[in-house]
Amino acid sequence: MLNPLLSDDPNTIASSLKQAIRLDKNSPTKKTAREGMRYYDHENDILKNRIFYIDDDNELREDKYASNTKIPHGFFPEIVDQKTQVLLSNPLTFDCEDDSLKQELETYYDEDFQVFLQDTVTSASQKGYEYIFARTTAEDRLTFQIADSLTVFPVYDDTNQLKRIVRNIDKDIVKNGRKLIIHLAEVWDDKQVWFFKAEGTKNYQLNTDITLNPRPHVVAVRDDGSLLRRDYGVIPFYRYKNNAKETNDLKPIKALIDDYDIMNAFLSNNLQDFTEAIYVVKGYDGDDLSKLRQNIRAKKTVGVDADGGVEIQTVNIPVEGRKTKMEIDKANIYKFGMAFDSTQIGDGNITNVVIKSRYSLLNMKVNKTEVRIRALLKWINQMVVADINRRKNTAYDPADVSFEFTRELMVNETDIAANKKTAAETKQVMIATILEAAPQLPDDEILRLICEQFDLDFDEIKDELEEEPYTQGLASGTDREVINDATVGQVATGTGEVDPETVQKD
Repeated sequence: MLNPLLSDDPNTIASSLKQAIRLDKNSPTKKTAREGMRYYDHENDILKNRIFYIDDDNELREDKYASNTKIPHGFFPEIVDQKTQVLLSNPLTFDCEDDSLKQELETYYDEDFQVFLQDTVTSASQKGYEYIFARTTAEDRLTFQIADSLTVFPVYDDTNQLKRIVRNIDKDIVKNGRKLIIHLAEVWDDKQVWFFKAEGTKNYQLNTDITLNPRPHVVAVRDDGSLLRRDYGVIPFYRYKNNAKETNDLKPIKALIDDYDIMNAFLSNNLQDFTEAIYVVKGYDGDDLSKLRQNIRAKKTVGVDADGGVEIQTVNIPVEGRKTKMEIDKANIYKFGMAFDSTQIGDGNITNVVIKSRYSLLNMKVNKTEVRIRALLKWINQMVVADINRRKNTAYDPADVSFEFTRELMVNETDIAANKKTAAETKQVMIATILEAAPQLPDDEILRLICEQFDLDFDEIKDELEEEPYTQGLASGTDREVINDATVGQVATGTGEVDPETVQKD
């Protein structure tokens, strides 16, 4: 049966939009995405923590007077930002052989584009996936922006091929003095887009406020008042996946973060609730317990009968146990979150090898992200080059453009300097050894060994050394010192033959 959203009849599409949007908003995928966004904004589940007790009637009741510390810890935003900044903190660079194409690309891949890439990786890490939307600006130039995946869903045919994209937006307006929610929906395919609208709980209808509906992807008014209509030839949406299963970075560590928050919160609760000792009184003949507590605080004494007494009981708070559990949770959060723990102390031997090992898990995760970013850049670059070809009437090839990432990692500069010094000293020893052995080796072999130490081209250096004496000799006039006897004879006679009488012997 054909999906109603694949119909070309606007009324058929409109009749199925309300239910389709409702199902998408309540899907488990969108619920997980919203959860990741909450944790990135420091809104952990600990903020919903409540304390209960069983009363005298055996009823479960909430204790609203007990200490209920709620401290959400920001492990998740730190882990997400680490991945994003290691890969994209330095500007993305691109290269192509054609200088004119490179100049055009610079107007597309600028600072705003760098921000767009960072926002894409950050958002997809929270939600599991994100949508990228291509649109044309008023200056007739292609640009890209994030289309919130919470408001976008795909429409596939029976062969699981993507055919359309639905995007919905809710707006609050005031109508007749009352607040009203307006639901807007867009249905995109590779040629055109339909616009629909619904007020409150009503069903969607074709939006009559838009004159050209459906309309091509790009509509512009020419100077003469006529309309320019064109499409991109593809659906202008790209689904960027955080990983193959489209899970967010919170999933493997959420339970650990929640446990850490609970351990920390209840440690604080215990310290607040048990700061005072518990007094066990026997044979007290006073008015009530409130007066007893007042007497203990003010007079430091209490009266009892002959058989009475006061015992002071204290509670041992499991501080060390909770601290140990928090340390274990923290280590596992960074381990399973594949992140770098900046609080690690170690044994003081902070060499670049040690630093690299601590970054190993983060690098593995960034490697996976880079592959997916490159796939996104391939799609973007194809549309950008096509846009340049349209605007400039050129025939550039997207395959001629390459991208390069420069990762930002912490290093030990002292360790690098020490390694360079060691390498220089080693090279110096090698050169000295070669020169000591020079009398026993041919000149070409000595030259080859020296070239290897300085990464020089042996054949090129050899040719330059053979040409240099001849050139310098002619310039200085000292032919006898720099030119062999046969050459001197040729120069003196002006012929290709050697005159024996003009040959000078040393």
